[in-house]
Amino acid sequence: MYFIARNNAIYNYIAHTNLRRCYSSTLLAVGAFFVIGMYGVYYPLIAHITLLQSERMMLQKKIDESEQLDKSGKELLAAVESGKKNIADYAIASDKHEEHCHKRMLFVLDTIAQSGLTLSAYGACKEKDKVWYTKDSAHFDIVGPMQKLMTFLETMKNSRTMIAISQVTITRNVDDTFQMSFDIGLITVKK
Repeated sequence: MYFIARNNAIYNYIAHTNLRRCYSSTLLAVGAFFVIGMYGVYYPLIAHITLLQSERMMLQKKIDESEQLDKSGKELLAAVESGKKNIADYAIASDKHEEHCHKRMLFVLDTIAQSGLTLSAYGACKEKDKVWYTKDSAHFDIVGPMQKLMTFLETMKNSRTMIAISQVTITRNVDDTFQMSFDIGLITVKK
């Protein structure tokens, strides 16, 4: 059981043909292996590599979005904690509510006096009790020049107290003085 080369058809073809035919058939066989390698192995491999690269880029994009969401979540958590702290700073126990209302009403009256305005009428506090806050409102009539009225409103706007000014009416009096009527709501957050 051994191979006898002289009885083989391929051997006889290669051994008994001229050199040009022998080299061209060898070149044809090598070319066939190259073409089969290109179409059977290389191009599918390139397509698979391209697919994996696009999936990798998509996953990297999702990772970046996830990191951005984590960063946004941390910023929002910090803002919520800051808001809770601010609310806690403004929150007043129910037994100190009346004292707090008087202090803030004195702040409004001091601001009127510091602005150089004259208080012509004052209405007593009316309390509106809500679920998470209490609003005490009072009515004021003040008299003075327009510039001082605007300074008063600017001071109230820039103060760190929770004050709502509503129903503002300004009426011109004699000698360039104006009368401003308004309601002030002092908002107190409950604990």
